[in-house]
Amino acid sequence: MRRAGASLDELIADRLAQSGPPGLAADLVLAAMLGDDDLAATLSDTQGTGPTAGASQPAPTAAEPAHLYLQSIVVEGFRGIGPQAALRLQPGPGLTVVAGRNGSGKSSFAEAAELALTGDNKRWSDRSAVWREGWRNLHTPGDSKIAVELTADGQQGTIKVTREWPAGAVLDGAASHVQVPGGARKPLDTVGWSAPLELFRPFLSYSELGALVSGKPTEMYDAMQAILGLDQLVSGERRLKDARKRLEDPSKQAAKALPALRAQLAGHTDERARQAETALARRPWDIETIKALAIDAEMSSDPLTGRLAQVTAITLPAPETATLAIDDLFAARHRVATLTGTRSSEARQLARLLSTALTHQASHPGEPCPVCGGLVLDEAWAEQAQAEINRLTELAQDADDAHAQLDAAGRAVRNLIGAEPAVLSADLGAAVDVSATQEAWQGWADIASAGPGDPLFDAAGAQFAAVTAAVAQLQKQAAAVLDQRRDAWRPVAAALAGWAEMARSSLRADESLAEVKKAITWLGAAGQDIRDARMAPFAAQSAEIWSLLRQESNVDLGPVRLAGSGPQRHVTLDVTVDDVHGAALGVMSQGELHALGLALFLPRATTPESPFRFVVVDDPVQSMDPAKVDGLARLLAKVGQDRQVVVFTHDDRLPEALRRLQLPATIWEVVRREGSVVELTKNEDPVRRYLDDAWAMARTDQMPRDARALAAAGFCRSALEAACHEAIRARRIKAGVRHADVERELAAADTTHEMLTLALLKDASRGNELVSRIRSRNGQAAVDAFHAIKSGTHVVYQGDLKHLVNETERLANAVRA
Repeated sequence: MRRAGASLDELIADRLAQSGPPGLAADLVLAAMLGDDDLAATLSDTQGTGPTAGASQPAPTAAEPAHLYLQSIVVEGFRGIGPQAALRLQPGPGLTVVAGRNGSGKSSFAEAAELALTGDNKRWSDRSAVWREGWRNLHTPGDSKIAVELTADGQQGTIKVTREWPAGAVLDGAASHVQVPGGARKPLDTVGWSAPLELFRPFLSYSELGALVSGKPTEMYDAMQAILGLDQLVSGERRLKDARKRLEDPSKQAAKALPALRAQLAGHTDERARQAETALARRPWDIETIKALAIDAEMSSDPLTGRLAQVTAITLPAPETATLAIDDLFAARHRVATLTGTRSSEARQLARLLSTALTHQASHPGEPCPVCGGLVLDEAWAEQAQAEINRLTELAQDADDAHAQLDAAGRAVRNLIGAEPAVLSADLGAAVDVSATQEAWQGWADIASAGPGDPLFDAAGAQFAAVTAAVAQLQKQAAAVLDQRRDAWRPVAAALAGWAEMARSSLRADESLAEVKKAITWLGAAGQDIRDARMAPFAAQSAEIWSLLRQESNVDLGPVRLAGSGPQRHVTLDVTVDDVHGAALGVMSQGELHALGLALFLPRATTPESPFRFVVVDDPVQSMDPAKVDGLARLLAKVGQDRQVVVFTHDDRLPEALRRLQLPATIWEVVRREGSVVELTKNEDPVRRYLDDAWAMARTDQMPRDARALAAAGFCRSALEAACHEAIRARRIKAGVRHADVERELAAADTTHEMLTLALLKDASRGNELVSRIRSRNGQAAVDAFHAIKSGTHVVYQGDLKHLVNETERLANAVRA
């Protein structure tokens, strides 16, 4: 009988050894469980010797790991995290919530831990390549690295798993290593975690929960099997069925396609068509000759083809654009003509004349006017002339604007068509006549170079139409030649190549199809037995979890079954709503379906046989109503009693529910700064919380002094004990003490004195040494504060409350340090 931690491929291997099909079919089952490459290799192996790596082979190393807890997740240059950021965790049972807005980088920690340990991520699995391209952080283009530290219960030191990518490496190009305490780095696959990670899978991503609400029965079935750890079985069945589709009756497909191929050959004048007809005249077909005839007919490197393609790419403005430009030119000319002889036009001419005279005066100051000879062009005259120019310029504004509009309109028309493309001067073959196009283009160049005079006004429209028509005709000729050259043999070659591949598949299929069908039949029966066995142990636990999550829901969950196969596979989720039976998908909300996903995931991930004493859940809160969030908080806190639960969420309702319900949890807030700098801040630290309450008591004037003193002393004692708990757990567990033993030690320390002795001296029986230890390390003030804390909840402290709180904080920090 197989052990509880056996992987799926090991279970299948055992069943094959006991009652598997003979020959190649058994090898096909094993290969399908391993992967696409192994199945393809087995199908191509005519000797039927099977895959190169048997599924039942033992792991390369070592014993199964002890109970493992997460201690830290350090990420650099991955997803939403740029510079190195670290999520530090208390390695032991307890609930940790990592909260942050969407885009803060919080989920990057979850995805990084999953990728580091499993080598894969459900965010990208079974998706197109584009999903795998955005994994590297854009703000950190250099090396990327993930480091996950774990502790093994009862063992000293940490186990460090790293996955590193050099700059420019693809996602699959990482180097992965593991380093155990006192050992050298070695490949991750040598520690024997692959099978337990597949079987007990401690990671649940939102994409897996989301698959449950897609509404497609087959996708829901596959998602449920994935949550139950049946991914490999699903993949194996799918691979075999895909192989059957690829192999099923391909010889008939080739024969069915042959008449159309022969008709295509008969209608072609190329001599190669006659050779193909001879090769296909009788069976067995001469497939090698057909393959030789299926040559490339694209001629993409042919210079003439390239030049003809350039001709077809010539573009001209739309006729509407040309018409608008020419209309604007005529409008501008009409405006200039309208202003001719007006005061504005005359002022424009006179201003130009005076400007010319002023330019002459500047170089001949004080000389007589060269026109009349009597007027002296001195500085006084220049000032009068400039004033007159200014006056005339204002009066001539309309005329200036009209001439500027005319110049701009002329340029717009001249620029409608650029210089003649160089390709028109190249050799385009005898079938393409470029003379009409060149003549039309030259005609346009002639009127464009004449400026905005009569040629441009009189001939622009007609000449633009001539160029457009000539180019269109030229392109029609070029396209026809291109079509003729490309289409002559390429379709026939493509048809021959496709048919040849189909015919080769036909020859292979006759030898393999029967064995594939045997493998499918056997794996279908064995797989159903495994599904039933996987579902059975979790049914009661799932029902219990649902009872916690169903808060205020009138839906009772009945048996969950995986039914059908192939395209008919579906999930049967029996529920009752107010004692009326129905199907879950018809009555459950998305939040309820997410809760159902958790109810199926947690029993498997927390089974006692799992070496992983942690679970990582990403964004389980979405779509849950407030009552169910309360139920989720209670559930996670309950699971956290004997497991390390790490939950990532962008929804602040979960942290709020934990605080409101006073459930134990460590909460980290994640913020993403500019440049993908991710910062984590611990929220709701119990030591800090008690100290803040103590400070509030010390500073308030709204309560009687004795009441404040009693309350402040109580909060100080709680802060000190919380610091002791944290320090004792951290140090003892790191030293290799089992978690259960640590908790027994904490429970046995009844008084604050014993608790602090255990924290500082590591032995609660050394209480007589405690005071001297505090005095030597922290001074007499700390000793006085400690005595006040011990008696302060019964005897009113008469000293300065602020001093008491300050000394308590110093002592607590010393304990934690």
